[in-house]
Amino acid sequence: LEAQLALEEDTVTELEANLAQRRKRVSSLQTQLALSRGRGCGFLEAVARESLPTATTLLMLQKWNTPTIFNGWEQITTNPNYGRECFNLEPVIDHMPQMGCMVGFAVTCRVRPGDKAVAASMAANRQKFRDHVASLPPHLPKIIVVQDEDKPLILGSMWGEVNASYFRAVGAVGCLVDGGVRDLDEMAALGFHALSRGVCVGHGFGGIPTDWDVPVQVFGVTVRPGQLIHADKHGFLVVPEADEARVLESSEWMDTLERKHTIVPGRVGAGQSVHTITAAMGEANRAFGEEKTAKYGTYESRFREQPTVKAARHV
Repeated sequence: LEAQLALEEDTVTELEANLAQRRKRVSSLQTQLALSRGRGCGFLEAVARESLPTATTLLMLQKWNTPTIFNGWEQITTNPNYGRECFNLEPVIDHMPQMGCMVGFAVTCRVRPGDKAVAASMAANRQKFRDHVASLPPHLPKIIVVQDEDKPLILGSMWGEVNASYFRAVGAVGCLVDGGVRDLDEMAALGFHALSRGVCVGHGFGGIPTDWDVPVQVFGVTVRPGQLIHADKHGFLVVPEADEARVLESSEWMDTLERKHTIVPGRVGAGQSVHTITAAMGEANRAFGEEKTAKYGTYESRFREQPTVKAARHV
């Protein structure tokens, strides 16, 4: 019996290895097919990049809130307009702040819940989009990013208990919706993290995707399929591909620098005079600035010949 069991275990191991190779082959063929149809820059193509963060990196990013990630990102980004781009320019509501941070790769779609014509002519898209998400690499955490073209109205929701149940089962960790969501308690119980512009009671004429795997505009920022997103109750940051490799290290370094310098005077100031605390804070700010500049440089030294431009708001 032991020999038979060992043989079966070896067979299962071999089959699993073959299955993994087949899945990679399927993903490769899907990417080639999408490119041949002129649908470049989709999710599968994007996540084939060499800079794609590892599972360990994603887990470590999840330790920090989004402001901490922004503090690190602004030090290393190649974008001189970082103060006006790559993060939400409009308010966003985190309906499950108790879940902490949400980290994953963007799966994009557009909806028009208030348009009866969509329900009449595109009903099949509901299942087609579900099939699309199910076909993506299952090990990658995915965030469904939804552009609601009924904006500024919220006429219905794509998101509730049913879709949260399904998409959670095929690898989505949550949704980021520039529109409405509902069934908040049920989604929270499922462990599905939802951020949105608002809430609503209905689904309009179905909340059926009209398009997917294309760039979308949400909360004033463009999100492309496969981009890394870090989100929490403060908002979200869409990390440019060029900055992925350094954003974790810089975020951790900047957090340590704050704890080393600028947080200390307030923590140890009890019983000291206002003058003493203020002087200590001034010295802490000086030391903080010097150490940060020594590592990352000044804005001027980093972007000497790259003037900023006013960010366009997408509505």
